[in-house]
Amino acid sequence: MSTSRALAAIWRSLFYTLRPTEPFLMRTQYYRLWAHPRRGTLTRAIIRRGHWEPEETREFARFIRAGDFVIDAGANFGHYTFTAAQLVGPAGLVIGFEPHPDVFKLLAANAALQNRMNIVVEQAGLGSESGMLEITTDLGNPGGHSFVRQNVRQRGADLAVAVDTIDAYLRRTGLADRPLSLIKIDVQGFEAKVIAGAAAAITRHRPVVLCEVTPAALAQTGDSLETLLAFFQAMDYVASPIGAGDGGRTLGYDRLAALLQTSGREYWDVLFIPRERAQSISQTAN
Repeated sequence: MSTSRALAAIWRSLFYTLRPTEPFLMRTQYYRLWAHPRRGTLTRAIIRRGHWEPEETREFARFIRAGDFVIDAGANFGHYTFTAAQLVGPAGLVIGFEPHPDVFKLLAANAALQNRMNIVVEQAGLGSESGMLEITTDLGNPGGHSFVRQNVRQRGADLAVAVDTIDAYLRRTGLADRPLSLIKIDVQGFEAKVIAGAAAAITRHRPVVLCEVTPAALAQTGDSLETLLAFFQAMDYVASPIGAGDGGRTLGYDRLAALLQTSGREYWDVLFIPRERAQSISQTAN
């Protein structure tokens, strides 16, 4: 049995034995957090499993070095923000964006636990334009709040929230010249808009992009899978879908499109890697 499976079994046993009802402090491999045992936040899954997205986290961590600058679009409770903050160290910087006010409260509370000066959390969404948008609360999925009502499983309240673009934010905060190492995107169908709003930064700094790609949700926003993939293909990025059973190998864009459209899965996490970075990693491995 793997370490992660053993840990998950221990956590499941404790969870169902003790049946906690109030939030409590919990430590994971990279950070501490407020874990909420009642339904309503994604942290409940960490209590039950002992971890969050282990395969995706391993791939994410593989591309982060000390001193890096990382942006987390759709930070939720902060898993990738705080994981990155541990890895980039005091010389690095991680900015987590979360638009939903209730989720942002949890993100901010967890950020305060880290006792790190390299974390900034912003209560804002990211897209292709700056302004205000309504986000629809998903009562059926604490990670599913979306700027498109059709993309939620169980519709709750519509809330007006601020939306920024990565390029505008970097210019406004004086960070446009700082090399951007990695962008993680999990935004329930808004991924193409986040990328469009980061086009200048991606062109200039060529960060690795870890993106949750949701073809059906993309279509509901007026975007398309083809447009998203064409952007990275034109930028000479290679693509590696996580969990495809091929050991993290890259796929051509035609094969990737077919996989994303015909697999029957709602979404795939895909690493888009600058070709020169992918070749460097391959040469190092060999």
